[in-house]
Amino acid sequence: MSFENIVGNNKVKAFLEQSVKENHILHSYLFSGIEGIGKTLFAREFARQLLCLEKEENENCLSCQKYYSHNHPDFYEIEPENNTIKIEQIRQMQEKILEKPITSKRKVYLIIDSDTMTKEAQNCLLKTLEEPPEYATIVLTTSNESKLLNTIKSRCMKISFEPIETLKIQEYLKKQMQIEPSLEWIKRSEGSIGKAIKLQEKKEIYEKVNELLENIEKQDKIATLKQAEVLYEQKENIQDILEYINVFLYNTKEKQKWNCIPYVEQTKKRLLASSNYDMCIDYLVMNMWEEMNEKYSRSSI
Repeated sequence: MSFENIVGNNKVKAFLEQSVKENHILHSYLFSGIEGIGKTLFAREFARQLLCLEKEENENCLSCQKYYSHNHPDFYEIEPENNTIKIEQIRQMQEKILEKPITSKRKVYLIIDSDTMTKEAQNCLLKTLEEPPEYATIVLTTSNESKLLNTIKSRCMKISFEPIETLKIQEYLKKQMQIEPSLEWIKRSEGSIGKAIKLQEKKEIYEKVNELLENIEKQDKIATLKQAEVLYEQKENIQDILEYINVFLYNTKEKQKWNCIPYVEQTKKRLLASSNYDMCIDYLVMNMWEEMNEKYSRSSI
């Protein structure tokens, strides 16, 4: 893996490569951008280059060999457990970070989806960000930086990732997955390769969602609820589907559809709060139907 093999965000590639080349490395970075855009791939490649013992990429580099074999003693990665990064995970990292490097001159710590840290975990991390060992670099990735404490963000250099061009996503899907979706279909991924792949893998489901959204203002409540069965059946994927619905509604440029976006956002919040699933979907579908069928709503009063 190298930056050349990662699609998009060429300015970020150039900046990170130049930072490594000039040995101008900070102690903490925040990689911020939409989900599925490649932040973690960038972070892992950045980590490899920071740990590399050679000036130029060399297959005989001991550090790179250990890194590629997932057995590097100076690299530590934290991921959410059950959608949350807990204080115990940060404390384990803090114990490790005090140990000096074994193979490389640096130690690199990657916290994936750092916005899932509990407040206790974030406050715990602050202690390390305030006084990190001179040999340590910490990289946080996030798709929702608003959930991070301002004190954490202020101690990290923010690297912003831009949406990937539609044509580049199409080229990637064609080359790597031997598929060629329409540009209109890819646009709904909002510049995220990860989302584009999800859309393609679950194309049948999203096509049913499309039919629901396209027909909701043309049919009565009973027909709408019947067609909305796809939402009731997709409990595990519902947050992705709700995000897709938002993109669909926004791209229509129609006021009545735009007015439905708050209902989608409210449903997302209710589901995250562990509200009754079917009742949340009832709320969404009925409010969307009434918003898009205002004449029916008025006549029924």
